[in-house]
Amino acid sequence: MTGETRRAFRLLFPCLVSTGMGQAMLFAILPPAAREIGLSSMQVSTIFVVSAVFWAFTSPGWGRLSDRVGRRRVILIGLLGYGLSMILLAGVIGATLEGALTAAVAWPAMIAARCVFGAIGSASPPAAQAFVADRTGPEDRAAGVALINAAFGVGQTLGPAVGAALAIFGLLAPIYFSAFLSVISALVIYFWLPDSEPRAARGDLPRAKLAFLDRRIRPFFLLQIFMQAVRAVTMITLAFFLQDQLNLSSEETGQAAGIGFMVLALAGLVSQLILVQRFRPAPARMIRGGLGSAAIGFGLLWAGTTFWVYLGGLAFLGLGLGLVRPGNAAASSLAVSADEQGAVAGLLNAVGVTGNIIGPLLGGYLYTLSPSGPIFLNFCLMVVGSLYAWIHPRIREIPR
Repeated sequence: MTGETRRAFRLLFPCLVSTGMGQAMLFAILPPAAREIGLSSMQVSTIFVVSAVFWAFTSPGWGRLSDRVGRRRVILIGLLGYGLSMILLAGVIGATLEGALTAAVAWPAMIAARCVFGAIGSASPPAAQAFVADRTGPEDRAAGVALINAAFGVGQTLGPAVGAALAIFGLLAPIYFSAFLSVISALVIYFWLPDSEPRAARGDLPRAKLAFLDRRIRPFFLLQIFMQAVRAVTMITLAFFLQDQLNLSSEETGQAAGIGFMVLALAGLVSQLILVQRFRPAPARMIRGGLGSAAIGFGLLWAGTTFWVYLGGLAFLGLGLGLVRPGNAAASSLAVSADEQGAVAGLLNAVGVTGNIIGPLLGGYLYTLSPSGPIFLNFCLMVVGSLYAWIHPRIREIPR
């Protein structure tokens, strides 16, 4: 990795951290704000689900656009779209709290504001991944993609603490701060992030649109869907699981779940910022090792009976997710040609969102049958996924 590439990554990293931080703050701020307005939990869930659907449909198009017009321009569009969505959302909530809007009007308006994020904010991740792919060889691809994933992870780890500190200035202060950060990030990208010549200017574009079922990338997309679904199931059901298994009060559950999510996030950062950057493992090894680690984690959660065992399981799970996600992204990038990097990144983001939609629905249903049902299903999926990663020929053929 050249010095210029490292400098570019150092510019891109904090900009993506700000996006992850904003999302984490929103997940903490929106539910209580919505409750104060008078919206139900189902209405709040709908706000996020509709946004995710828009993300799934638009992300591939943004990736292909970055192949034609360049990465920097599309990253800028995504950052500014994200900032606009946060300003609109804060404006709707503020107007409703002041009595200018009713809850009946506020709900669709909040959905519309989040749809701006889903439709336009979805531009940045695929373009950022393609930016990394443009500037790394096969031996550095996984480490570069891991940095992109880690940036969002760092932001999501810092977000709740920053949001809590800003909340003293008002309920909406964290949302406005997120919008401010996105604008600052866009300015940094515009003035200092280098960009390669758009492939359209060189006539270097793919002859046909990359398809979801392209055999080169099919196994990686399947892994992406079920890994994101597994992660979503865990995020949705963990607090309920800890409360029921350990007989905790509501206050104790909040504390235990907070510690558990922190361990999960920190373990993922250890994978991406330390293990992958230090040892530069091949994508196939990251996928196999990550699935194995996640299987151990779910096994401990399923068989454990104490909080400390559960924390150990979450640590193994975090390490596993921190390996599989960048390993899978790097593998899909290496499976296609240089003129398809934006397209494959966009498709990968889209199928990941599909897992985020399926996971909560499946996890919630299984939990009504048995508190350990989602955990056991995830354990079985990790075992099957590990076997799949060892025997599938496309995964075995991934370049170093």
